[in-house]
Amino acid sequence: MRSVPHLVARWLAAALLACAGQAHALGMDVPFESFATAPDVDWIKICGEWPVQPPSEGRGVYRIVHATRYGQSFVYLQWIVRDGNDSAREVHTQSFEAINNDHAEITLSQMNCQPTRNGIRWTARAQSGHDNSVFRITIDAGHKPGEVRFRTRQRR
Repeated sequence: MRSVPHLVARWLAAALLACAGQAHALGMDVPFESFATAPDVDWIKICGEWPVQPPSEGRGVYRIVHATRYGQSFVYLQWIVRDGNDSAREVHTQSFEAINNDHAEITLSQMNCQPTRNGIRWTARAQSGHDNSVFRITIDAGHKPGEVRFRTRQRR
């Protein structure tokens, strides 16, 4: 006859094995969903680098994200840090109220991003769905996360 502690130990071992799930000795297949991007995102651009402080923390890059929903454009600017393993971490995401308002009805095209000495400059052609006016949008982003200058200029 077996002792009670021995039976309890066997039962606990079986329970632990049942709850442990699959072991992946050689790693696992990483599904696309683990890099989830909203289906509305239709343009992502890495544009320029920003100095991460302290530099040992990694390398900073700017990322522009454009999405379309409700028949209009949405734009977000992100400061991303890539570490020594080249894994990315979002430091700050900047939204632009003049564009990202769900009643703005602005459609963007001719989007362009260029690195500058002090950060990046992103430009786009904008068309209003309210009155069909066309104008240019310029966003200058600095090296400090969240440092932005947003301006528009009417097209002639």
